[in-house]
Amino acid sequence: MYTLSTLLERLPTVSQARLISSGYGLWMVWSGSFNNAVGHTLRDHGLVQVVEDPCQSLWISFTPEVFRALAKLQIWAKLNPLPLFCQVVPLTALVGYDLNISVSVARDITRQQAGVAEDLETLVHPKFIDSVKNVNGLSLGTMITMQGLSSSGWMPLVVDQGLDYESPMTWYSVIRPLGRLGEREAIAGWRAFFAEVLGMFQRLGIHYLADDALGFVIFPLDSYRQLRMYCVEISTLLNELKASQRAYWPCVFAIMEQRGMSFSMDLPNRFSLDWNRLTPDFLHMHYRDAFTLLDDFKVNEISYGGDQENLDSWCNVSFRGEEGQGAQASIEVPLPRRWLAGMGNECFYCGLKNHAPAQCPGRAMPPFRADVWREMGFVNLEDMGKTFKTLDEPTDTARFVQQVAALIKGVNSAESTLLRAMFSTVTPAQLGMLPVLPRIKNREWPVEPEQLLPEEPWPIREAYNILLAGDLEKAKESVRAVSAKLGRSFEAAVLEGFISLESADPHMAQFYWQEAGRIGPSTVQQGYVMFLQARLHEVAGEYKDALGLYRQVRNGSPRWLEPAYREGVCMVKMGFTGQSFEIFADLVMREPQLFNRILLDTEIDRGRVQLLSGLRDPWRDAQTKAEEVGKRVEVLLKELPQWFDEDHEFRKPGLDHLERMNALAGTENFVAFREVVRGMDGFFSEMQKQIDEEIKRIKDRVMLYADRLRDVQYEAGWFPFPKLLHDFNRDFNYCVKRINWVMTQPLRMAGNFRTARRNLPELEERLQGLSKRLVSLRIVRDSTLFAMLLGKNFIWMEVVGLALALLTIPVLLFYSAKVANNWLVDGILAQKWAFQKGLIFLVTVFSLGLASLRSVMTFEKKKKELFEADAERREEGKKAQAKAKAQAQAQAKAKREQSAKPAEAAKPAAKPAAKPAAKPAAKTAAKVGGKK
Repeated sequence: MYTLSTLLERLPTVSQARLISSGYGLWMVWSGSFNNAVGHTLRDHGLVQVVEDPCQSLWISFTPEVFRALAKLQIWAKLNPLPLFCQVVPLTALVGYDLNISVSVARDITRQQAGVAEDLETLVHPKFIDSVKNVNGLSLGTMITMQGLSSSGWMPLVVDQGLDYESPMTWYSVIRPLGRLGEREAIAGWRAFFAEVLGMFQRLGIHYLADDALGFVIFPLDSYRQLRMYCVEISTLLNELKASQRAYWPCVFAIMEQRGMSFSMDLPNRFSLDWNRLTPDFLHMHYRDAFTLLDDFKVNEISYGGDQENLDSWCNVSFRGEEGQGAQASIEVPLPRRWLAGMGNECFYCGLKNHAPAQCPGRAMPPFRADVWREMGFVNLEDMGKTFKTLDEPTDTARFVQQVAALIKGVNSAESTLLRAMFSTVTPAQLGMLPVLPRIKNREWPVEPEQLLPEEPWPIREAYNILLAGDLEKAKESVRAVSAKLGRSFEAAVLEGFISLESADPHMAQFYWQEAGRIGPSTVQQGYVMFLQARLHEVAGEYKDALGLYRQVRNGSPRWLEPAYREGVCMVKMGFTGQSFEIFADLVMREPQLFNRILLDTEIDRGRVQLLSGLRDPWRDAQTKAEEVGKRVEVLLKELPQWFDEDHEFRKPGLDHLERMNALAGTENFVAFREVVRGMDGFFSEMQKQIDEEIKRIKDRVMLYADRLRDVQYEAGWFPFPKLLHDFNRDFNYCVKRINWVMTQPLRMAGNFRTARRNLPELEERLQGLSKRLVSLRIVRDSTLFAMLLGKNFIWMEVVGLALALLTIPVLLFYSAKVANNWLVDGILAQKWAFQKGLIFLVTVFSLGLASLRSVMTFEKKKKELFEADAERREEGKKAQAKAKAQAQAQAKAKREQSAKPAEAAKPAAKPAAKPAAKPAAKTAAKVGGKK
């Protein structure tokens, strides 16, 4: 048993329908593989399959043709076994804003279950009794009940086997070439293209009428099959000709049901179409007919028509073939359709047709709006579509102007941002540019706000303000009064041109702007009024004249993108969308913000689908690059805190930049895509530069620490009591270990890099502690040296003194013994031991004093001999070692170059091997540790 609800669950969800219509649903259940003949029969009667599941499917039809199709199947089943269960159910078709079809079915029907019939079984809902009776040869049998089906009263379809149930549906199709057929190029292009079309007509058996004067080709299509074959054939032909650039000429195509209309040359006038607004190379038809082609074509909306859409509203279709336009889905941004409606002339200031220039909400907007397009770069495409849906409400002109003006002046909401952008597509042609003209000092366009001269009193300011207020007559009187008083000026002529424009007198506007061009003192001002005249020709439909003027403006200001953009718009309006694509693609590459402008520009509506399909490649390229960069940004958001601590100057601005880029990477907007790639290109190099500088700084500091540590080691090596240096040795060995680790580890790994940075403060602290302790060690060392010198001097002086005393006293006594009554000698002899002790004491004191004096006088000299001489020897050893290392590196480099020369001769493209990384500092640090 199969359940209808399992099929309906697979349908797309339509939360808000743009088009609702009742229809006929055909639920089919079968076993095994589906019989393709059944599908062909259903399609030949205009049915379209909306969902399929293994062994069941749901088809939809907007006409009673479903009963003719089932009648054919019943006749065919008499000769061929067809185990198929068919049930015709009432449903409501829901068409979403993305033009996807879903259906709504009554709840009791949704819960139905059905099995496979032994032979074809067709049941019809009683609601369709009248529809069946209207088809000759068809009727309904007695009401039956079946297990699993709802209790609606299903009736079997009864078919008269002797009748033919071919579809009576027929259509007329029209082909109209673009351009003026009186011109040689248009005649040659159309003839070459029509020669290819004739071959297709012969294959399909199509007969046609041709109007050589108007360029219409009219022909009938007699069945759904012929309609489908024609649409596929002409779409394939267009794709082939455009790809090969052979015999192609842009044309517009329209198809409509015959409905009793006669086959005559006035048929195109009865299509109720504005042929100048149709999109070239797309097949235009009613929604009712377009949905029957869903298997091969994609349905696209067109933005003009009545306020309420229905199945008889116009749309166009694009081919889904591998080489077709439909294969490359266009970028979807639905504009407010009701705003684009209107049969009047385009507004000079914005391009919409539902109001006059004097009523335009954008006429008084400021002249410089770079911030508007900058804000648009942060808006998702999906959000654009949702916002436009909320604005797509029917309204009269007065209310429209009031509503839009309020939104433009409102707060920074999504609606305000989009509307300000929509009314900024023709900024140079709006009134806000006029007060800027006297302040321009540039020699060519474009002009930026910071390039303007300081503002000065403007003689026609009052007339300008009156024009903005809408009083045209008073504004004209005011500007003429100023001209009579001060003489005719460039700004006055331009202002009178705007007054004439808003007075619905474009000829006088052109006259005044031509006058301003003659008066204009600079090429910038002359280019400006030439741009205004080109815009005037454009809104009047004189596109060739407009193109010529826009090209002149572009030649005078090559860096100004506005004239080139208007050229592309004019070509789209003429119907040459394919030729305009090169212009738009180049502009988008030069200025990404123009992509959003194309999305919002209401004036390219004629070729909108085709143009956005063509821009899909740049969009996808930018999106792919942004996704790749976005993934890298997400990684960097996690890695950057691992590279840099909170106290690092690069961490906070780097994280802020990455968060901003991450937000842009998640924004579906071409400007955001390009900004992410551009912003991260510089960031990658900046971050790498910071890391390289930090690594160099780390290694330089570590090298400095190693030198300081060697000095500490050398100084401590003179300490005479090494076993007393337990704490000193602990800190020293810690420093050696950390220095060796930093110099031997790859610092281009985030963990090693951050660990190295964290080790530096502790290294500095330990080295400072060692330096402080070294002061005490030096004191002990110098004191020990002084004591040793003092002891040395004292000992030899004491020995010499005692020796002299021992020799001098006996000699003195011997010679003085001959002298009679010598009291001195008698006293010495009487107290010889006491005298001996006193003499030794005197000699010791004298020797100690003399030794101290000598030690003080010779201490510095001895110190230099011991320490500085050794330091000089160490320095000479360092220089010799560095020189030997440099020579070794030079020899290694020379050997590599010599070995690379034969390889280059054999394979010029090969690159020499990379220079091996040397770590002399690490070796030195290791030696420091070893020495200790």
